[in-house]
Amino acid sequence: MGCCNSGSVRPGLFATGRPFAIHRIAGVVGNAAGTGPRKERGHQTFGPEMMDFIETLRDRLSRRLPGEDAQFRMAPMARPRMREALAAAPEVRQSAVLLYLFPKLDDWCIVLMKRPDYDGTHSGQVGIPGGRLEPGENHLQAAFREFEEETGVSVDGDQLLGRLSDLFIPPSNYLVQPFVAYSLDSPRYAPDPMEVEEIIELSIGWLLNEAAVKRGKVRLSSGVTIESPYFEVAGHRVWGATAMILSELKQVLQARR
Repeated sequence: MGCCNSGSVRPGLFATGRPFAIHRIAGVVGNAAGTGPRKERGHQTFGPEMMDFIETLRDRLSRRLPGEDAQFRMAPMARPRMREALAAAPEVRQSAVLLYLFPKLDDWCIVLMKRPDYDGTHSGQVGIPGGRLEPGENHLQAAFREFEEETGVSVDGDQLLGRLSDLFIPPSNYLVQPFVAYSLDSPRYAPDPMEVEEIIELSIGWLLNEAAVKRGKVRLSSGVTIESPYFEVAGHRVWGATAMILSELKQVLQARR
């Protein structure tokens, strides 16, 4: 992809998009003109610029990350900084999530999910597949396991691209470690209905489109509404920790060398 040469995201590939639904899968992507022979893998067709994107992202994730400043671009009002929140937390529980990318048309998509309504902190919210560590697990093992349990899609270490900055979630006292992985194939979902109400695919093109960023009222599980920035994705307001993690990924993709 052109970003390997210019150090920035190539507008032709990540064109402005609008969400669409297919199984609540969101994010129409732009049509890019490939600069070399196109490759086919199953039903996927993509040019060499698609793999350039993956290698560029792998490289950027290995460098110094933008961290909390990038996360807080999408933080709810009055959210404390992580050092302050950790100092006030009665306990800190470990968890991990996985941002899973795969190609669709001339773009890459990220797998998100909407949780069903339940008596809990994140009831009905759109999130990134993941969860708490089980005894004996490390963070990466937990991210892969939880992703497979929730979506039905298995992931292995060869697909790992890197990780983003940790994020503490005060309402649940979870310290989240986000990982990034990819596949060249479209996922064959078999979501757990107890964990997942909808699977949502967010295109990188839509993530990078400033039209996706909104500000307004969001409702907590307690019923209280607060003011927060959010990403508008397929009719959903993606906010809170999920939006903050996506915000850092967005800045990593937009960064220049």
